[in-house]
Amino acid sequence: MRAFLAVVLALALSCVADAQVPRQDIQPAGAALRPAVMGPSGGVSTGHPLTTAAAFSVLLKGGNAFDAGVASLLAGGVVEQDLYSLGGEALVLVYSRREAKVTSVVGQGWAPAAVSVDWYRSRNKTLSGAGLDPAVVPGAIHAALTVLEHWGTMRFEDVATPAIDYAEGGFPMRQSTANAIRNQLRFFEQWPDNQKFWLKLDHALYKPGETIRLPSLARTLRRMVEAERAARSKGRAAGIEAARDLFYKGDLAREMVAFLKKSGAPFELSDFSEFFARVEEPAKTTYRGYTVYKHGFGSQGPVLLQTLNILETFDLHGMGYGSADYLHTITEAMKLAYADRDTYYADPAFVEVPGEGLLSKTYAKERAKLIDPKRASKSFIAGDPLPYDSKVKHWPYWKADLKDASNDRAGTEASPLERTASLGLDSTGVSKDTTHMTVIDKEGNIFDVTPSGGWIPGAVILGDTGIGMSVRGEQFWLDSTRAAQIRPHARPRYTLTPSIVFKGDVPIMGIGTPGGDNQDQTILQAFLSVVEFWDDWYPNLHAAFERPRVQTLHFYGSFWPHTAGFNKLNVEAAIPDSVYDELKARGHDVSRLRAFGMSGCATAVMIDPATQNRFAAGDPRRDCYAIAY
Repeated sequence: MRAFLAVVLALALSCVADAQVPRQDIQPAGAALRPAVMGPSGGVSTGHPLTTAAAFSVLLKGGNAFDAGVASLLAGGVVEQDLYSLGGEALVLVYSRREAKVTSVVGQGWAPAAVSVDWYRSRNKTLSGAGLDPAVVPGAIHAALTVLEHWGTMRFEDVATPAIDYAEGGFPMRQSTANAIRNQLRFFEQWPDNQKFWLKLDHALYKPGETIRLPSLARTLRRMVEAERAARSKGRAAGIEAARDLFYKGDLAREMVAFLKKSGAPFELSDFSEFFARVEEPAKTTYRGYTVYKHGFGSQGPVLLQTLNILETFDLHGMGYGSADYLHTITEAMKLAYADRDTYYADPAFVEVPGEGLLSKTYAKERAKLIDPKRASKSFIAGDPLPYDSKVKHWPYWKADLKDASNDRAGTEASPLERTASLGLDSTGVSKDTTHMTVIDKEGNIFDVTPSGGWIPGAVILGDTGIGMSVRGEQFWLDSTRAAQIRPHARPRYTLTPSIVFKGDVPIMGIGTPGGDNQDQTILQAFLSVVEFWDDWYPNLHAAFERPRVQTLHFYGSFWPHTAGFNKLNVEAAIPDSVYDELKARGHDVSRLRAFGMSGCATAVMIDPATQNRFAAGDPRRDCYAIAY
């Protein structure tokens, strides 16, 4: 009787609650947490509301997607420095409607010319991710101005104004930035300029919601504007070049290099003056009528492409999103792609990568045969793409060949601190993470960038320039048998991985995410959620991104000291117990994360193929923010 009365009371309370909610506000069970963001003209999605506002303001002033994208890149480098600063790197994909093609801009900094594996070993140095030992030349500024010069319509001053206003006038401190500063106080003690930059005059901490100003960074940006103004009579491109030259060849470069040399870092002015953002053809593959573009094999981007090639041989839609079969299959496919990544991917200026073979559909079918539908693989063995490659017929470097990776001593004997560092976390467990910006305009141009580095955790502020020096060198290997070893003027095999998607020969989406090694896993699951289960989310793109995800750690971490998490699988709390138990029964070493607890925050813009309206979405896993108009 008590149970019956409890049910009656619950139903009565439910009816009362429903009666208090206006009919138009009652949401169906499972509705998306965020509303559909749609507009006829354009869309922006970034990792911070202020960054989104900066891009949006430029679109409203008549700028195109590239102008707005560069504005977001500059503004984000001011307000998102727990994730990215202007001393970091920026990896860009652009789709130009006028050119009708996708182009890759590699704004990844390189190592100084003086260093090598032997240079570090002889000095008993490592690439541990803090300070100046893992430093590389800042690449973000060069990439931003390369995009602006080639595809934009505005001057540097126009697109830098939001960033300058935030740095000079101040902006509210967000919680994650405040946390990052608090966790770095001991590191700041070694670097007085970091204290001066991030703390109040009395060395007190800024609280979330308080206004912080960054005058030294504002001065650096204003000096670049002044350089542009001085060259304005020669045209827009000459002005942009002058601003870029000030940073890489002029007074700013000399000031940064002087600080580095004074601090014992092996940089010369030529390391900066010779640097350039590489402009190149992207990597790509097809998947069930879609074409996906990524950065090339100097990045981890082709992991997504290889995984899609493997998954194309399976009926994922028939399995159902989030089923045990579905999650097991995509996990096993990613394991195979990561084994190839850790073997073959490296800076193509130094290594002849068998990219054709790695992206071969025939090769993917051979790899797909290795997936046991009922058992998790414990091996970590790279494939042999050379028979499928018309150019590369010899591989002289290390190759993954662990038949039972769970017994790998390098992985199993790693300390908790080493495991933490390899996942891109600082010593307190705080992520040295990344952000993402993507913009689409009324013409259909798409700008997509994943910037990172120069973070509050571990980056040294270079004197009065306000520039935090990237530590992306921690993604090199100090191992002369590895393809991705450190070399003079080599770029590390970076994790940053923007994406542009076509349907047929028509561009429909720019998408990316933070998350270190997890980036392509987030993009994979978001992409599949969109294209395999279209009717389940349309037209609210947020609904596609809110579905629960998994994360394999079956690879060598990209961050120093590159420890592995073989066979480990994280799943978000919303995945049912029955699926969790089945994954465990199949041999996965499963751990459960809180709801929306996965590393990453997918941000995307999209052209609806049916209506040509612009959709935008920001993942609820962080404070990503989307707008359309």
